[in-house]
Amino acid sequence: MMKRCIVIGSMPVEFDLNSIITAEDFIICADKGYLNAQQQGIEPHVIVGDFDSAPAPTDTKAKVITLPCEKDDTDSYYIARQIVKDGYTHAVFCGVTGGRPDHTFANIQMLKFMAKNGVDTQIIDRDSTYKVLIDGKTVMPPQENCYFSIFSLDEKCTGVSEEGGKYELSDVELTNDFPIGVSNEFTGNPVEITVKNGTLLIITTKKD
Repeated sequence: MMKRCIVIGSMPVEFDLNSIITAEDFIICADKGYLNAQQQGIEPHVIVGDFDSAPAPTDTKAKVITLPCEKDDTDSYYIARQIVKDGYTHAVFCGVTGGRPDHTFANIQMLKFMAKNGVDTQIIDRDSTYKVLIDGKTVMPPQENCYFSIFSLDEKCTGVSEEGGKYELSDVELTNDFPIGVSNEFTGNPVEITVKNGTLLIITTKKD
């Protein structure tokens, strides 16, 4: 049975969060992310952070977990570890891209941690969706006016194939120093992406 949580981060959220939240979702805000939730009328279940970018909330029914400012984990990574520990099968992170590039990159690396621990996880922002695929296959439904790109998060990924897009790949090797998988396009068909060995980052982005 699917058990999903939504994580709202502190970076700008420029889309309607209510469009992706269901009544069954468990909602976690990371630090200043509770302000993003408030702006859209969303009441989280838990708020986690060191509150270095905004004061800890006092007018909330949510459980507030205060972390030390000096720690190894970012707020988002701390939450990711808890998601794995609490047995969630799916997670969606919003408000974790844009702003500081180091935090954006850390959150993309977090996707690999989640995938290795069996949690189907996406990062969503206004224009793009990010997910990681390890040693497996995924099928994406056709999407209008969108690009999709794949990148190797390991030194190399082998047995990489793409079927159903404008440009197809068949059993090729991708490395992390040559972005050959950038800017493929949907053609109205489902797209199947396979990697036999390695970790792929898949990014779907709206066209301008």
